[in-house]
Amino acid sequence: MKIILLNPPYNEEEMSGKTSLKRVSNVIPPLGLAYLAAVLEKEGYKDIKIIDCLLGLEHNKLIKILQEEKPDILGMMTTSTTFYSVVNVAKDVRKLLPKTVIVIGGPHVTSLPEEAMKHGDLFDVGITGEGEITLLEIVKTIDKKGWPTDLEEVDGLVYKKEDKIVFTNPRKYIENLDDIPHPARHLLPPLKNYHPTAASYRKLPYAVMITSRGCPSLCTFCDRSIFGVIYREYSAEYVLEEIDELINKYGVREIRFFDDTFTLNKRRLFKICDGLKKYNLSWTCLTKANLINEEMLRKMKEAGCWQVLYGLESGDERIMKLLKKGTTVEDNERAVELTHKVGLSVRADFIIGTPGETYESARKTVDFAKRMNMDFAHFNKFTPYPGTEIYNNLIEHGSKFNFDIPYSQLDHKHSIYVPESINLSEGEYGEFINGLYKEYYLRPQYIFKQIFGIRSFEDIKRLFNGFLAIIGL
Repeated sequence: MKIILLNPPYNEEEMSGKTSLKRVSNVIPPLGLAYLAAVLEKEGYKDIKIIDCLLGLEHNKLIKILQEEKPDILGMMTTSTTFYSVVNVAKDVRKLLPKTVIVIGGPHVTSLPEEAMKHGDLFDVGITGEGEITLLEIVKTIDKKGWPTDLEEVDGLVYKKEDKIVFTNPRKYIENLDDIPHPARHLLPPLKNYHPTAASYRKLPYAVMITSRGCPSLCTFCDRSIFGVIYREYSAEYVLEEIDELINKYGVREIRFFDDTFTLNKRRLFKICDGLKKYNLSWTCLTKANLINEEMLRKMKEAGCWQVLYGLESGDERIMKLLKKGTTVEDNERAVELTHKVGLSVRADFIIGTPGETYESARKTVDFAKRMNMDFAHFNKFTPYPGTEIYNNLIEHGSKFNFDIPYSQLDHKHSIYVPESINLSEGEYGEFINGLYKEYYLRPQYIFKQIFGIRSFEDIKRLFNGFLAIIGL
């Protein structure tokens, strides 16, 4: 049985080959597909390929490849941002390869299963929640019984049957993550094809790892539908085995731990740090401001950590409460000060334009960022994504959305939602956020700090690329 797992094009320009996100954004390997492939390989399915269109593979070339390969099953991962592209790929596959079973999964299907399966003539089945075991059972069933066949015994599915949307029983979360094999990175494109943003790395080759699933936080802007709110983690031993493979097999020199809360379990963190000391490895991680202390930061630095990314979200206490982040502006300030105190770089993510945001509260955020003088700050335009509490609340209260713009076409100029309280038009809103970036990064204080922090030619290259991105806004 031939299986192709596809990371779809991002937007229309990606589909037509006019641009590659590799040149303008943070493009990382699709680990979710690599986990799916690893589980299938472990069960004896060896004819598997992963295609990542985000590296610049245009739509027509993709369809030509699929025609040549003639997969029995095509699995596509989709977010709200990529769903438009997934639909267009499915249209051509359905027309040219009618025997291919088309399976979709990911956040968009999980958050809006009925909406996704309105295209049931294009998609044979959708996977909701974690996909590893569900896809394996789909493959096994089709392998044994052929297609079409009844999949009602497979948990975690949504599909169209006789013009009705049908759901099977919910899929239980995987309890012991160590049961999942390490991602099948040998099926991914070479690491050299991927390029992180200038703010997020020091050394190449650079790899991403996920060492836990689920987040106990209740942030209103975050979609927890795939992995849930129950925190589950891979053991320190499992994590260190994967790190060893990345270094010795793929020559990796830097790793980013992509967990939402990498420091949640202090005991596991210290075990991982102890194991990392034998490697000359740079690494970064994400965590929350209230899940860190000076002892942990010093331990991390000793093990090779050079940067911590915090989701600080806002410099206004009222907005922090509305976001239900579980942290305060004071927590944020303390975390940044401690991180700088031990000599680590701070990268901070902020959200501008959440419901209730005013021009004054947005100004508080950028003023807070400037005062704390983070090494890197990202002022992200708020976008309400399906599956989040904010999205549901806005829909319920009849808030104004511009759904004429697909998620895939959102940028600094275009918005689905602009809060009335900020008193800016859509165009003014975009220019305001662009202005925040320039105000922050073009300060003499910031520029001199970065110049005096240069340690290598790689630092010069990445900072130069970042500078070009800022002045190009």
